[in-house]
Amino acid sequence: MTGYKTVCFFSIIGCIFAGIAVSCGSRQVAPDAERVSVQKMTGFPEGEPGFSLGVSACYAGLDDSQLLIAGGCNFPDIPAAEGGKKHFYSGIYAADATTDSLLVWRQVGELPVAAAYGVSVSTPRGIICVGGNNGEGALSSVYRISLNEDMQSVRIDTLPSLPCTMDNMTGTVADHTLFVVGGNVDGKPSNALFCLDLGKPETGWQQLPSFPGPPRVQPVCVGQQKEGESLLYLWGGFAASSDGQSATLSTDGYCYSPASRQWASVATPMGEDSVSVSLGGGTGIALTDSLILCMGGVDKDVFLSALQREEKLKEAVAVNDQCEIHRLKTIGKEYMLWPVEQYRFNDRILIYNTRRDRWEEVLRHAGVARAGAALVGRGNTFFSIGGELKPGIRTPEINKITYNYLERNYP
Repeated sequence: MTGYKTVCFFSIIGCIFAGIAVSCGSRQVAPDAERVSVQKMTGFPEGEPGFSLGVSACYAGLDDSQLLIAGGCNFPDIPAAEGGKKHFYSGIYAADATTDSLLVWRQVGELPVAAAYGVSVSTPRGIICVGGNNGEGALSSVYRISLNEDMQSVRIDTLPSLPCTMDNMTGTVADHTLFVVGGNVDGKPSNALFCLDLGKPETGWQQLPSFPGPPRVQPVCVGQQKEGESLLYLWGGFAASSDGQSATLSTDGYCYSPASRQWASVATPMGEDSVSVSLGGGTGIALTDSLILCMGGVDKDVFLSALQREEKLKEAVAVNDQCEIHRLKTIGKEYMLWPVEQYRFNDRILIYNTRRDRWEEVLRHAGVARAGAALVGRGNTFFSIGGELKPGIRTPEINKITYNYLERNYP
């Protein structure tokens, strides 16, 4: 895409809906040096007690050569499976992104409030953080973080607030316009699309045509070019049952044309086995002028089963069926204690070609099988930051992903 660099990150909501794990049982394929490499970095911020355990759903981005992490959440004391309380963080940390393998972090500021589960995008003027939530509720705030000249502190500029609270949505920048899509709007799963003209932010947020089909919480959205036009590409996401609607999990995709204000179907993510891949809770980012890299996210069958179990539990509670309530709660507790390989999270690195409307699997690697991770970078080098290994268990692992996008390697 042109103009701003894109950063999309997506996070996982409540623990029973966050059955997320690294897919350790998946086949491990050595990186192809001509196509892609995955390198585990050393170093993670330690400025706040508990943060070094790793977080998911953080805000992240690049400010020039500096990698920034802000906010996020985890269960630092009692595990989620034992009823522990989720903790939200406010620290802002920076490290030199040009180092080979060691990231040396320094705390450079704090968010206005502790938060996670929002959207962050990198722009030439700093990293824009949109919405999210914390222990007090969902947020509508929007602000830009930029490093000061001393590189030891940050400036935080307030931008127009969203017209509603939004969390667990996705977002991207295309042609100097910031878009946020899906997630929870005022607490309910949505199909919403909003935009903010970054050249004229004083005009405020505009609501655009909603995407078709069921609502999508934690989808993936990336801005990319096709035939000279900047489009939004949307995949994955889910919605828990609400207002009489059954739980859904989406694998199919759509693209949105800002010029025509129309949504159109695009190819569903597929691996080498020709089985559709859920990108809900995963990440995506633009490559060159026509490719999109996606990875991570929940297993569609495992996660939909968990959503449907919660739906049945709501029904049992409504009719006060104590036997069924006990049975479903027992299954739910067991679910939270599964070994990591049983969640079967997506360990594929997939490349989508907008010109050919086609997917290619380029690598399977356990280090990218995360949900709620952040994916940031530019050019052909990216950092996958944190995320969940399994329900309530975060990782401080940061992986550097390098993709060689030679013309002959286009899918």
